[in-house]
Amino acid sequence: MSNHNQDKIEIPPFDALSGQVTPFLGFGDILSKSPEVETQFFLAIADAKRRIEGGFDVRLNIANETAKELDKIIIDMWESGWNPKTGNINLFAFDFGCILAKIVLAQLGGQPTFRSSKEMNHFSIFWANKRLEAFPFHKALKCLHIRQGETMTSFVNGLANKLNEKGNQRL
Repeated sequence: MSNHNQDKIEIPPFDALSGQVTPFLGFGDILSKSPEVETQFFLAIADAKRRIEGGFDVRLNIANETAKELDKIIIDMWESGWNPKTGNINLFAFDFGCILAKIVLAQLGGQPTFRSSKEMNHFSIFWANKRLEAFPFHKALKCLHIRQGETMTSFVNGLANKLNEKGNQRL
């Protein structure tokens, strides 16, 4: 599984959708539940964790991960001269998206939604009873493209608020 094989990646227009009965079909068909794809996904998360730890000299505790930790890494990248036009944005978007997906699944539940067994660009997490869908890789890409106003913490908190609105229950 990867995101870093593409020459150019466009910033998706959204990182969450609400009001839909099914996951968004505009990015392709939804794959049937597959233990193999899920295993590949969790292996990709472990690889991303290793790359982030090695590349940024941090130790991440995946069980207690917070989006704030990822935000700090991205802030440090921007402050040390990160340029999305010249940096390896696809690799960083993939790695940060993997960890952000793990955080959302661990903290908020939801149904992992795969559209490809090879690419994660449009992977999402869907809450059918809330009619809410989140795209963690879209958010990671936005945070790497836009220096101010896009944070992973606000993404997770916004989803949590939407899921906890009166009458809503966590999956």
